[in-house]
Amino acid sequence: MTKQQIVIAGTFDILHPGHIFLITEAAKLGEVTVVIARDENVVHTKGHPVIVPERQRLFMVQALKGVSKAVLGNLGSDFVKIIEELNPDILMLGPNQDISMEQVQNRLREKGLSTRVIRLEALFDEFPLNSTTRIIEKAFSNQKDRISQ
Repeated sequence: MTKQQIVIAGTFDILHPGHIFLITEAAKLGEVTVVIARDENVVHTKGHPVIVPERQRLFMVQALKGVSKAVLGNLGSDFVKIIEELNPDILMLGPNQDISMEQVQNRLREKGLSTRVIRLEALFDEFPLNSTTRIIEKAFSNQKDRISQ
């Protein structure tokens, strides 16, 4: 029996336990391909640049257990294009990805894809530094403390 093809996508700027949890959960469903957001797309969607350049993020994610393949996303705002190219069985959204499952599912159907869209509901909260934002805040706080000493 062929394993299902699962796609997850994100910035993966500073790797943290939440990323590992998402990849681990996706790997329980099948072969995982991770789409890494392009630097310029992140600036457009998040309003700020990445810390780690896209090729380095790609290299890091590809090396993670549970990742079968990692690819750079397409340039521009049409995220469906890379999903068309990969044609996975399932597109898994992360719990904090601010996008409607229904909108994504409708866009995929418009393109003739039968890819099922699911969302990982649980946030990984076993460790306090479970997001890029929290890691950055902690780093700045520590640096500020060092400077004031």
